[in-house]
Amino acid sequence: MRNYELMLILDPEADEERLGSVMDRVRSSIGDHSGEVLSEDHWGRRKLAYKVGTFTEGNYHLAHLQMETEGTSALETNLKLNEDVIRHLLIREELIREDE
Repeated sequence: MRNYELMLILDPEADEERLGSVMDRVRSSIGDHSGEVLSEDHWGRRKLAYKVGTFTEGNYHLAHLQMETEGTSALETNLKLNEDVIRHLLIREELIREDE
């Protein structure tokens, strides 16, 4: 199992129910691959650094998760197919050694 950080930028016009539905699907996809969400942080609606399509704002959501490497491609495919996700970034968290 590896640790990952997932940053999502979601449709700013989506209501709380749609945002909850997106996060439920993310949790479900992670759980389907023997993973778990360690923490979630909803940052709220913020202005984008540059225009993405027609969007100038987005709902930011950060999640720390743990899952097998094989599950990441399925998770990213699900995010790409979801119309409420404007952008996403999934990165593997590196272990930081204290003796360096």
